[in-house]
Amino acid sequence: MTTTGTLSSVLDEDPRLDAAVRLARASGRMALERLARAQVSWKSDESMLTDVDLTIEDVLRNELAGMFPGDAVLGEERRWPGTPADSEYVWVLDPIDGTNNFGRGIPGFAISIGILRGGMPVAGVVFDPVSDHLFAGRDDRGAWLNGRPLRLEPVALSRRSLCSIRAPYEGLVPTFVLGWLRRYRLRRLGSTALTLCYVALGALAFAHDQRASLWDIAGAVPVLLEAGGSLSTPDGAEIFPVDAGRVRDSIAFLAGDPIAHHEALLDIRAAS
Repeated sequence: MTTTGTLSSVLDEDPRLDAAVRLARASGRMALERLARAQVSWKSDESMLTDVDLTIEDVLRNELAGMFPGDAVLGEERRWPGTPADSEYVWVLDPIDGTNNFGRGIPGFAISIGILRGGMPVAGVVFDPVSDHLFAGRDDRGAWLNGRPLRLEPVALSRRSLCSIRAPYEGLVPTFVLGWLRRYRLRRLGSTALTLCYVALGALAFAHDQRASLWDIAGAVPVLLEAGGSLSTPDGAEIFPVDAGRVRDSIAFLAGDPIAHHEALLDIRAAS
C-alpha cells in the first residue's frame, strides 16, 4: 500500500478510474430510481435477477465501448464477445451487487466496477447509492471513501469483533466457522463488494466466503488492499492474477485486517 495523492489528483491522472467513478455514480442513481419497483426473475442457480441489473450493465458496456474501445468488458449478466485475454485491460462489472436485497427493496446493494490488467486488479470503485458511500482504490496510489483516505489499523480479534460469513453454507459447516459464530459478532450484508469495503474501512474484522465470483470482488479488492487489508484463499494462497479462461469459476476467500486475517487463517489451518 502506497498513498501518494488525493483521490481528485489520481482521477486527473487515471482516465479509467475517473470513468469508473462517474459511471458508478450514474448507475447508482438509476438503481435508486427503480428501488422496490424492479421486475424480478430467477436464474437457474436460484439467484435473483432484475431488469435493472440488465439495464445498468448494458449502459455501462455501451459507455465503456465508446470511451475505451480496446478494453474488454466482463459483466455478470451478459455473455461477452471474444475473450478478455485479448485485451490489456478488462473491466469487470457487477451492475447491482446485492440483487437479493435490491429486488426486495432492502438497502445493502452497490454498483461494483473493477479494472484488471494482466489478470491483476489495478483499480476499482464500489458505490452504495443509499448511503452515498463511494469507495475507490488504485494500485500503488491509495484507497478512499468519499475522497477520505482509508488506512486500516490492525486489531487482534476479540468478542467485540464483527465478521461476515456467507450463508447458506454448502455442505457441513466447518468447525472453524462454528467457532467463529461462538466467539464473534456476525454481520451478513448481502453484498460481497460492500462487505470487502467495510473490511477496508475497519468496520468488519474479517470476511470469509466459500463461493464468491470475480464480479463480486473485482471492484472492492483494490480498495481493500490499498487500505492495508489482506486477501487470500482460505488456505492462504494468492487469488490474483486470475486466469481469463476461468473467470466464471467460484472464488473462495478470506479477507481482513492483517492481524485478524492471520488469526482467522490459523483457525482454518487448525481445523484441517
